[in-house]
Amino acid sequence: MTLRATHILTGITVTLLSLSFTALAGGEDAAKTALKQTLSNMQQFKADFTQTVKDMDGDVIHEASGKLIMARPDKLRWETLQPDETLLIADGRAVWNVDPFVEQVTIIDQSRAIQDNPMVLLTTGSDTQWDKFDIARKSDGSYMITPVNGTGQIQALQLFFENARLSRLIMQDAQAQHSELDFDNIQTDFSPALNQFEVTLPDSYTIDDQR
Repeated sequence: MTLRATHILTGITVTLLSLSFTALAGGEDAAKTALKQTLSNMQQFKADFTQTVKDMDGDVIHEASGKLIMARPDKLRWETLQPDETLLIADGRAVWNVDPFVEQVTIIDQSRAIQDNPMVLLTTGSDTQWDKFDIARKSDGSYMITPVNGTGQIQALQLFFENARLSRLIMQDAQAQHSELDFDNIQTDFSPALNQFEVTLPDSYTIDDQR
């Protein structure tokens, strides 16, 4: 092959690679825009959930059920009813983890709790937060979200929608465990009461404030 032909072939290869990377970036931007719009139309969300946690071999290691309420911006109430009662509340400033069995609550700063956690995208439209994650659209219509820097306890989050409403999610953590949540009795058209994101504790509770 002549030197000129080699240069031409190299130029074509570089051009094709450039176009491929541009197409991938464009696809990611389109997926991020579509997901952001879908979630922005879901300003509040309430549902019953069933949770199944599987280890890296696919064996079930935990099952739970409860209720979930989310409201934008940055509010979450996660109440587990079975097999044990627990309550997690994010009020926009702090995360309260309440364990009625041992009468203890642990409080941590919410900005630290959501660091590199893709779950934050469910309740925020902040570009700063969204820029921390890569988003891809799967062939089944679901969205795969991964942290850009690859750190954090949640390594991947997959969201599934039916009729523009969140119907299922799958989380993969740093230990390769998969947590699958299926939602039922879904509501998105209601006015969430602000006191649902407040914590009132009896005097008997021990408070571990890590803020």
